[in-house]
Amino acid sequence: MYFKLAYRNVKRSLSDFMIYFLTLTFAVCIFYSFNSISAQKAMLDLTENKSQTVDSLILLLSYVSVFVSVVLGFLILYANNFLIKRRKKELGLYMTLGMGKYKISRILVSETLFVGILSLAAGLAIGLLASQGLSILTVKMFEVDVSNYQFVISTKAIWKTILYFGIIFVLVMLFNAFTITRYKLIDLLTASRKNESLKVRKTWVSIILFILSLVLLGIAYRTVLEYGLFSGGKKVLVSVTLGVAGTFLFFMSLSGFALNLIKRNKKIYYSNINMFILRQINSKVNTTFLSMSIICIMLFFTIGVLSTGFSIKNTMEKGLDAATPYSASVFTYTMDEDKSTKNVEELLKEHKVDTRQYEQSISFNTYYTGVNQVALLKKYQDNIAAQLSKAVKEIPLVAIKQSDYRKLANMQGKKPVDIPKDSVWLFYNMENFHKTVDNLIDSEKSLTIKGKSYKIINDKADTFSYSNNYSPVDSLAVVLPDEAVKDMSVYQSTWNTNYKKNIKSHDQEIVDKFDSFKNWGPEMEKRGYAINGITKTAAYDSAVGTSTIFVFLGIYMGTFFLIASAAILALQQLSEASDNVLRYSMLKKIGVTNQTINSSIFKQVAIYFLMPLSLAIVNSFFGIKVVNAAVMLFGKTDVFLPSLITAGVLILIYGGYFLATYAGYKKIVN
Repeated sequence: MYFKLAYRNVKRSLSDFMIYFLTLTFAVCIFYSFNSISAQKAMLDLTENKSQTVDSLILLLSYVSVFVSVVLGFLILYANNFLIKRRKKELGLYMTLGMGKYKISRILVSETLFVGILSLAAGLAIGLLASQGLSILTVKMFEVDVSNYQFVISTKAIWKTILYFGIIFVLVMLFNAFTITRYKLIDLLTASRKNESLKVRKTWVSIILFILSLVLLGIAYRTVLEYGLFSGGKKVLVSVTLGVAGTFLFFMSLSGFALNLIKRNKKIYYSNINMFILRQINSKVNTTFLSMSIICIMLFFTIGVLSTGFSIKNTMEKGLDAATPYSASVFTYTMDEDKSTKNVEELLKEHKVDTRQYEQSISFNTYYTGVNQVALLKKYQDNIAAQLSKAVKEIPLVAIKQSDYRKLANMQGKKPVDIPKDSVWLFYNMENFHKTVDNLIDSEKSLTIKGKSYKIINDKADTFSYSNNYSPVDSLAVVLPDEAVKDMSVYQSTWNTNYKKNIKSHDQEIVDKFDSFKNWGPEMEKRGYAINGITKTAAYDSAVGTSTIFVFLGIYMGTFFLIASAAILALQQLSEASDNVLRYSMLKKIGVTNQTINSSIFKQVAIYFLMPLSLAIVNSFFGIKVVNAAVMLFGKTDVFLPSLITAGVLILIYGGYFLATYAGYKKIVN
């Protein structure tokens, strides 16, 4: 009987449950889709490095899923509390007719179970389809043959989804049962006539808080733009803290400040029923500024990660062309000019690497010139190079011998530059570093190294790499005559090789013997120098894996935060509608038409949805600018297409919730 009554209640109040149902369905769909990645058979056809990356991605997704589940649990409790509040009068009538609190609790538990099962089934059904698209995206991002793709249903992900959401629904049922025991009959029957307590701030206090919020946001923007992401954790942390505090104060002061400002414009304030609309919004923002601030921050995160994720991935992968000109590199180096590094040929012999089995190879040294390139380029740096100089105060300008440079150029299939006596040739491998180097070449005709002046023969900045790296990080280096380096300390001892046969076995030998060395910490301090071995394959796999992890976590959390933000706003507005039924009834009695009321509802819901979104977009503008400035050190970035996609996602999900809220609000009021 209770289940039948619960079914009838859900069917009759379908519009009330719609936002709740949609949120649960979307959440289940996203949860299943991202946790089913490991089931795709095409993932088996991966290199060892990529396979390890997928394992790391799956592990991170499992941790993030726990966090998502906790947040989702609070969201569902929040939504469920709205449904109970909406039906207080109905529950009071049940109690008046003699139904005990235990039986009412059974009805609510049955309703929660019914909606939960429906949303779980619908979410899994949609998730099965969405996961296939996500799997194809994953396969392409890991650069695996798409022909190996298969339609897969992950039973593990299904059971995991059922388990997590089952726990959430059990907690919701217990919450409902506990909530009902606390209600008194008089509270249930008179709930619709109770007004929410409203704490009104004085206008001058609101104005001061509003100005303070703008000052804090301005300082946060200026700090992060000035120092960038590579300036150290403290400055970034200060900027984030100021931004959060500014956002909080912005919404805290908005209600008392904005209403009084609009009041001064009598043409707007007294037009139609704008007075009513503005006071409705004012009272709601005044009591929900904390949740509004959290929603704004979540929207900022969503816009930021969706807009920059794919551009960061593309930039990291494109920059590898300049960073990995050889099949493999093994090198030792020291950051202390007073210490000597181990010769790479001795290192290869110690580890029993037979260099004769490789088709083409060369051993050489790079040397300390005694020049700090940060200081050298400071007068000529553009905004991109400035980001690097803020993060690192000292970067040695290193040199290679002309004879070694010619051999390296031949290995890369490039024609060596003819370098006259007592001259130098400058080169770099950071794609976006050319403007700074061009400025140096245009202004300085010579370069002084170890007390001797050398003529710069470059007409413009040239790109070149003397060893492999995981990203293009060698901002500037020089080619010197062989005799000029005789008294210089060795910075790096390098062995480069190119091979076309036995690629997998050669890659494996280099990675197994040298990539496992720790290049930091006590072990390096004891050894006195760092060791590393980088293959072209490993560098590409690392870049693809790292960028893919970033993109996936960004999409997962960004989409979830977007849904959570829109759902909270929707529920708050629908709760407002339930409280204001009598107010709208009074408007109708004094002659306000349904068309005017519907128009006022549209404006109210639109303004409420746009407030956190507007500030989030402003915050995102500066956030994306800072991220792009940091990423541009490694190559050109393009956020135009990702931004369009982000806008599309916002319109689809956020706009969809807005329309559903508007429709639900109208139905409740009318």
